[in-house]
Amino acid sequence: MKSMSQTSNFKIVPYIILFVSILFSISGQLLMKHTMSNINEGLFNWVFIQKLALAITVYCLGVVNWILALRSVKLSIAYPLTSLNYVGILFGSYYFFNEVITLTRIGGVITIFLGVLLVVIPLKKST
Repeated sequence: MKSMSQTSNFKIVPYIILFVSILFSISGQLLMKHTMSNINEGLFNWVFIQKLALAITVYCLGVVNWILALRSVKLSIAYPLTSLNYVGILFGSYYFFNEVITLTRIGGVITIFLGVLLVVIPLKKST
């Protein structure tokens, strides 16, 4: 007989993998922006290629985690959750690249996030 913690952990692991995928995706995108923002040294030199390879590798790790998450998470739930990328990119751009966060952007991200909640939150089935 399985304990309660074993069954609940089994159900949450795919969602942890999904959120790791989202984190890798955000990180990969921010690293790509960082790489392309610092091309003063020249394009396609050794340092540039290393930075770009790191960015693409991190992004690809997100894709691998995405594929693993899809084994157990419904696509109709997983895909809307990837809109959390908007939130991560918004704050990452602010923190790392000094981009301005306007009220319009915040409103847009909140709207997207609320829309995701409407898609992801399960409805009760009528009997």
